[in-house]
Amino acid sequence: MDNQHEFQPDSVRPERRRFKRIDKSYVISYTPMEGEELKSDVSQIKNLSEDGLLFIADREFEKDVILKIKLKLPEFQDYVIVKAKVIASKKISKGMMYDIRAQFVEIEQKVRDSIKKLVEYAK
Repeated sequence: MDNQHEFQPDSVRPERRRFKRIDKSYVISYTPMEGEELKSDVSQIKNLSEDGLLFIADREFEKDVILKIKLKLPEFQDYVIVKAKVIASKKISKGMMYDIRAQFVEIEQKVRDSIKKLVEYAK
């Protein structure tokens, strides 16, 4: 494994993402698909791509946990529901706030296409 990029600032690191992201704030609700605590929480997306999203949560999730996410997109009248696998949880503040990176594992093609359009036409 090449660690030469580990300590370089973000502006110097090569882009590793396969899909462009949009830095827009959309409201979501999310809940784990399994486990003791199945209550739904509300949050905001920090960024979104056709492959996944980054959002803020008030708790940490283990890697590979599957989340059911309700997302409101401009193209749809109602919320859309997707399933996403947690890739990473990173604590961002003392007040128990976490950045959650998740990759879509179940998403309708029309929803993926809508997100792709949002990203392509974002300014």
